[in-house]
Amino acid sequence: MKEIPFEKVSVDEARRILHGDVARPVAPLPARDWNSARLRDSDQSPPDLSPIAFKWLAALPREARPNALAQQYPRIANRLAEIWKRPLQCERYIDGLMMDLRGGRKGFPKEVAAEIAALKVHFLRTSNSVHFGVWGNRIGVD
Repeated sequence: MKEIPFEKVSVDEARRILHGDVARPVAPLPARDWNSARLRDSDQSPPDLSPIAFKWLAALPREARPNALAQQYPRIANRLAEIWKRPLQCERYIDGLMMDLRGGRKGFPKEVAAEIAALKVHFLRTSNSVHFGVWGNRIGVD
């Protein structure tokens, strides 16, 4: 296990730092190269939609059905179909698709991003779990 580096400081210095009186440099997180984890066109073709994903797509209402996502990113559609009935895991996954948590990502095409947003709205309306916004207000319930 790695040790956590720390620096000994006086109580007065710690107070100044906490109250913003002293500018301290913050080390950036190390960047990870995700290229090695991606599929290359020459390596193999992207996966096909699974039978579970086909059933999941058919069960969704037309306005929430992510057709472009399924065509362009079948791996993501397959994953969503697998975890759809696990609310916390599914919500985290959708949120991870909507926000760049790794940094430096290109993002989805507009139509796919819009489908993911519509899918999130549908998920919040139909999920059995209770969701709260950043201000503590209940969301996803009509």
